[in-house]
Amino acid sequence: MGLFDRPLGDVSKFIEGKSSKRSWIALPGRNSWPPGGNRNVVLGSDVGLELGNPKMLSVSFSMWTEDIGAIEDSRITLIGPDMAESMGKSLPFGKVVIVGGKGFNEDNSYDRYREIDSIKYDIDLKGYMLRGVSQYRREWCRVSKDALRDGFSFDVLGKALIEKFKQKDFVEAVEILFVTSSRDDVAELSVISQYVAMIVGAMNKMIEEMSLDCSSCEYLETCKDILELRKIRRKIADGVR
Repeated sequence: MGLFDRPLGDVSKFIEGKSSKRSWIALPGRNSWPPGGNRNVVLGSDVGLELGNPKMLSVSFSMWTEDIGAIEDSRITLIGPDMAESMGKSLPFGKVVIVGGKGFNEDNSYDRYREIDSIKYDIDLKGYMLRGVSQYRREWCRVSKDALRDGFSFDVLGKALIEKFKQKDFVEAVEILFVTSSRDDVAELSVISQYVAMIVGAMNKMIEEMSLDCSSCEYLETCKDILELRKIRRKIADGVR
């Protein structure tokens, strides 16, 4: 069983269960949207759309699989309205990035997860501001009125993310899900994210905290379910003997 097989299956079922979805393949070629030059401050009076405001609901997380055939490269799925349909609104927001890659093992899994999870900070698109991200798998974004008028969309954002991920030599395919439909849908996705958080938390406890005492660990049941976590623990334990 792969590290994220269970939540990957849950996300697939989540998508299948939604009737109001759109899905497309991002066209190949470099994203033509201009960069903001790291000056993407979208002030309140300039905001055309807000995604994941703390007063709403948001969830954002990433996963990977080495089963490349399990995902469709460059596919973007949107459940809910696109940006142009939402001028002047504040919407709940869900984002899931699924990476298909190679060479993941007990030595590099945690470091690679951190690499993957940090890519969202590298997105530089004119009129798009990542206002707030926390350790609670949430994401708060603003899009300017001018950007919306010029055609900024989830296709533009998704394509920029895909390009960034593919700059990593271990990434072969990327699939992205955006959800703006309702608080209930984002809440449903948030439940799935909690299991992802348990996996990442278990890796963090073993690797960063060097804590291998299973008897008092809150992630014991998660490790029992996932062989890859037990492999990481054995590798660390062998190294400290």
